[in-house]
Amino acid sequence: MKILYLTTSTELGGAEKALVDLVSNVAKEHTVRVLSLRPAGILANELKKQGIEVVSFNITKKEWPGKVVKQIQKQLDEFKPNIVHAFLYWAIIFARIACAGKKVKLITSPHFDLSKRPFYQRILDFLLRGRDNLTVAESLSTAQYLISHQKYPKEKVFFLPNSVDNARYFKSNSLRKEMRTKYHYNENDVVILQVSRLEPVKNPLLLLGAFRNLLRTYPMARLVYVGEGSESNKMENFIEESGLKGKVFLAGVQEEVNPWLNMADIFVLPSNEESLPFSLLEALQVGLPCVVSKVGDMPLWVEHGKNGFVFPPRDITLLSCFLTELCTQKELREKQGQFSLEKMNKQTVLFPQYQQIYKQILTGEFSRENNA
Repeated sequence: MKILYLTTSTELGGAEKALVDLVSNVAKEHTVRVLSLRPAGILANELKKQGIEVVSFNITKKEWPGKVVKQIQKQLDEFKPNIVHAFLYWAIIFARIACAGKKVKLITSPHFDLSKRPFYQRILDFLLRGRDNLTVAESLSTAQYLISHQKYPKEKVFFLPNSVDNARYFKSNSLRKEMRTKYHYNENDVVILQVSRLEPVKNPLLLLGAFRNLLRTYPMARLVYVGEGSESNKMENFIEESGLKGKVFLAGVQEEVNPWLNMADIFVLPSNEESLPFSLLEALQVGLPCVVSKVGDMPLWVEHGKNGFVFPPRDITLLSCFLTELCTQKELREKQGQFSLEKMNKQTVLFPQYQQIYKQILTGEFSRENNA
């Protein structure tokens, strides 16, 4: 089987990481090629190291859409895939147009909250949705929105939640000790971690404000961000003006996140919108208590009071309170972290299910009931 994967980018994002994990496993049995609309990112290099072909179009916002479609169609004619699998909004839109009239099956995986997209993008998605042979939604909230609001045919939407590779993300006391020694944290320091793009939608400044509140009652807390983005300058100014130097560390983008997760005691994701973020599943896999905003499918994975806490988006008071509760109660952190591990032991493994979906789509035998 030949599968052409089309993605908007190969930067270090949750959807992109899910794509890399999927491609890495599928490539063991099938012939694959990855197309990226944007310039090659850090994950493109990771795929290339595995011997997987990656083609980056270097598309800019000013690029004429017809040119993009022609480039994809050229790849279709050359590679002759049986299946095209598109990730993220613009890759999905262009794939739908490029595959029209081609003898190829199209599968789409959104990995974003379409309800928060501009009106014209929702209309464009609505008009082109019929081109998909199947839409695989990584979150229940996404699946429900596509069916109820975008009027996707119910039989063509399949819910398959993200999963993480337990060979890559795992709890390790040796990693914890190594990282804490390297970055000068002792065992009395309670390290809070956010792993995400530093963009307004991820609300990293809200966590900074809550952390400043936390220090008034628990001065041994430390805060680490893994990621980069447009909010970086604002965050640096906040840290400087609030006297938080030495207590907050902006670590930037990291190829390997597992060591940073093991260094941490608490994971926080205060996003204003989400679907099912990969970084949350990674944190749960490592056994961290997680404090998350009540958006997307995050409340389905973080059971309030059991393996973390859930708060309304932008509610800095509740976020501060939950962080204080976890920082001051080591036994609670350990108990909730153990529940995170137990919850992830029940996760679905993606790769065999995708193998089955691909084969059934090709033969026309796919049904939601057979894959439930």
